[in-house]
Amino acid sequence: MKNYTLKVLLLGLALFGLGTASYHRAGLQAPSVANKITAVEVISLVPTDHGYDLVLRNVSLKNINGYSVALKSGAYTTVDLTVGERVIGPGGQFTVRLRAEATEPSIRYVVFDDDTGEGDTSAIAELLDRRAGRREQLNRIVPLLNSAAVSANVDQLKTDLQSLPEEAAGRSVYFGLGMKNAKEDALLEVRKLDTSNVRAGLTRLAEQSNRRMIQSKTKQANP
Repeated sequence: MKNYTLKVLLLGLALFGLGTASYHRAGLQAPSVANKITAVEVISLVPTDHGYDLVLRNVSLKNINGYSVALKSGAYTTVDLTVGERVIGPGGQFTVRLRAEATEPSIRYVVFDDDTGEGDTSAIAELLDRRAGRREQLNRIVPLLNSAAVSANVDQLKTDLQSLPEEAAGRSVYFGLGMKNAKEDALLEVRKLDTSNVRAGLTRLAEQSNRRMIQSKTKQANP
């Protein structure tokens, strides 16, 4: 009888705990989302363990390849999909993760794959300037990768990459950040190379970087 009573008590405590967790979770008050961007619509703002998942949908006729969400505190989350060669097509949904302390999130801007955008024009210009900096740095990185793919001299490649500049005279700080990001990304990829097949890995990196550079030049020539 005592064992039975103990089991019932434990079960009751467990259920009480579950009920309490559900109550607190259901009681979370999600912040409202401000959206003046016609290219996207807000689908939901869902509480999660890390904060909130803001789910958006591309309701424009263009591919989105960059976006930014701002918070009342002045902080913001910016995502540039060109780094991963991805786009969000018309009708596509995407999720922005926000921290628990996020207050009054607002859609700051979206950028399309034709380098036009909607929203905060100065912030859009900053992102495009970073992309231009990446493009200029890729012009230096691709020849280095092509040479290394032939020689398989990874140590020399690392030295050459580390010596690349991280700013350009007369250009904005965002342009410099783009240069720095491209340099850091290239170094990271080289460090992650499979040492058992270095030439194949370098060839892949060279082709990938060259493809990104060509795409960027095409957009620059046809804005």
